[in-house]
Amino acid sequence: MVNTQKFTQVMTIDEIRATYPNQWVIIADTESDEDFNVIKGKVLAHSSERDKIDQALMDYAQMPSLAIEYTGSIPEDYAVML
Repeated sequence: MVNTQKFTQVMTIDEIRATYPNQWVIIADTESDEDFNVIKGKVLAHSSERDKIDQALMDYAQMPSLAIEYTGSIPEDYAVML
């Protein structure tokens, strides 16, 4: 299940991680550092299932600045492709 947020406030990445632990999140209006790491933004949707976030992403296709982040620890035997 994907939980969407209609009215969200700007949160730092630390606040997002604390509010949505072990979740995939879609973040809008992002501010990033020079390495494109999210500093802050608005959470539009969150879910523990990545495929649900991928589906929800279609609802936000027109937004110019989006990021998808996982707020939990990534296991050492897990591969991530960017």
